Amino acid sequence: MATYLLTWNPAKWQFEDWAGACADMTAHGFFIHQWACANSHAAIGDAVLLKKTGRGLTGIIASGEIIAAPYLNGHWDKGKDRVLKQYVLVRFSRLADYTKGEIMPVNKTDLGYTPQPSGCVLSDNKAAALLARFQAYVAAPVIAPLIIDPIGKKREPISPRLRWMILDRDAHTCRYCGRSAPTVVLHVDHIVSQKNWPATHDGLVGVNDPANLVTSCSECNLGKSAENGNPPALYTIQ
Repeated sequence: MATYLLTWNPAKWQFEDWAGACADMTAHGFFIHQWACANSHAAIGDAVLLKKTGRGLTGIIASGEIIAAPYLNGHWDKGKDRVLKQYVLVRFSRLADYTKGEIMPVNKTDLGYTPQPSGCVLSDNKAAALLARFQAYVAAPVIAPLIIDPIGKKREPISPRLRWMILDRDAHTCRYCGRSAPTVVLHVDHIVSQKNWPATHDGLVGVNDPANLVTSCSECNLGKSAENGNPPALYTIQ
């Protein structure tokens, strides 16, 4: 019997019936669901562990066994309706409710590798240890501290036109060190960084307001990193 590590990233696919899966587990002691599995050697009776990946809490949340060998079905991504994906049908018999902070953390040492596609094979000794640990964990789960995922900030791109305007305004000269092109590579830098935006500064219209942009050489920009800058007074936001 082999053991396969199935993976799930909620950012890519929402498990919309998670509440139903939890209810089935409570009422019947199992729930059945197909899951993407890249390995065509998976067979009926093989064991599986389901690992939640992505943002927030990560770790093992379910275990069970394969009850139908690999088959093709429509892709789980709604944007790839015409693409077929390989799945196995799994009877999950143990479940940790990650929405309540129940999740068993694992690391590369526990797994023996960094899993990529869903359906990687675990070595026999690693699998046996993880299955035993998860069985014990489900019997007495340790609630992980709640992690509130911040909404990912999307970087506001600087248009080629705006970049040219800033470079022209600053005479193609770094406002931090005074060096000019072509002796240095020039960037356009945010005084108040995108990391620290939004900021309360009267008169500014967004992070890419020209008053929040300065010419910077690559060394000054990379050295400053994601911190706020302190260019000459003419360009300092008061």
